[in-house]
This record gives sequence, C-alpha cells and structure tokens, in this order.
Amino acid sequence: MYITPCVSVCQVDAFTGVCIGCKRTQKQINLWRDYTDDQRMEIMKSLGYGKRMSKEERLRRYDRG
Repeated sequence: MYITPCVSVCQVDAFTGVCIGCKRTQKQINLWRDYTDDQRMEIMKSLGYGKRMSKEERLRRYDRG
C-alpha cells in the first residue's frame, strides 16, 4: 500500500496533460507504481501536499500496490 494524491476525479486535461483531480501529469500517473516512496513524496510536495490541508488532501485515498 502506498500514498497517492488521487481523489478519484480522473480526467486529464487534453491541453495541459494534467489531471484535474490530483494535478499529476499523465506520465506521473502512469509511472506512480514504479516510483520509490521518496519519489512519490517529492511529487506530493511539488503538488503542495504537506503545506496546506485542502479538501483534496483530506479525501486522499490509499491504493493497494
């Protein structure tokens, strides 16, 4: 099991290539299972997690990997 910023609003913006739910790029989403815990945490930090307590962060779920 590992942490993920996914909020089950999975729709990638065709223009930006970023998910409107979790704000990850399509590449990050595709490779999420292959990243190390440290890599995932760096991405989470870059998305703003840990700096604020947003609705998305409260709704964040844990995926089984």
